[in-house]
Amino acid sequence: MKIPESKQKNWREKVHPFFVHMLEYNNQVTKLRSSPNEADQKEALRLTFNPPPELAEEADRMHDAIPHAERPQHDAYLSIFGLTDAPEGGTVSEGQFTLGWLAFNKFGKSIVELTEGDAAGDEKSSRQLLSVQRDFQSWRYGKLDVNKLRFKFDSHHILIMQAGLELGLRDLSPDELADCYDELCNCGKTHDPENIKKLRARVIKIMHRLVKNLSAK
Repeated sequence: MKIPESKQKNWREKVHPFFVHMLEYNNQVTKLRSSPNEADQKEALRLTFNPPPELAEEADRMHDAIPHAERPQHDAYLSIFGLTDAPEGGTVSEGQFTLGWLAFNKFGKSIVELTEGDAAGDEKSSRQLLSVQRDFQSWRYGKLDVNKLRFKFDSHHILIMQAGLELGLRDLSPDELADCYDELCNCGKTHDPENIKKLRARVIKIMHRLVKNLSAK
């Protein structure tokens, strides 16, 4: 996919503008969601499932333009949330997203991997799936705020890398990667170039695993 030219002489030259817009929008929603103000939280929920038309239209255009050779990586990312293709309008249900989000945050696996492992009689997968389902039901009935959960798995930084890997992050130098994260990541910390480089290698390994699992079907 051709990356549109940027007038800024930094990491943005190599990163697709859509990735930047997507992260900035997500940061806006996250800030509202973490607000103690109920009106802000309701606005965060509205924005989550009603993105700006121009952002949704750009997502649809990019989805339609994905070369055949890059479809496996795209499908592998969607498999994290139990999807095999992007739904109409570019959004997924809140429940579907939360289930996949919990699985990936808790165990670094897609909900598809846990479900298939359980069906195959893998005890570890079965126990992990049960843990995810328990949290999901607690969230579903208003007994758990998933945004307050803490995980050992660094899914926040990994999901950013997954979202941008094929939109320019793969080609950034370690210093450029760190600068990109410093500007777009909302964790509030400074990012070490070497650590972010290792994170990219880890994400590439995860995506290879997911692609391999999908190809084996």
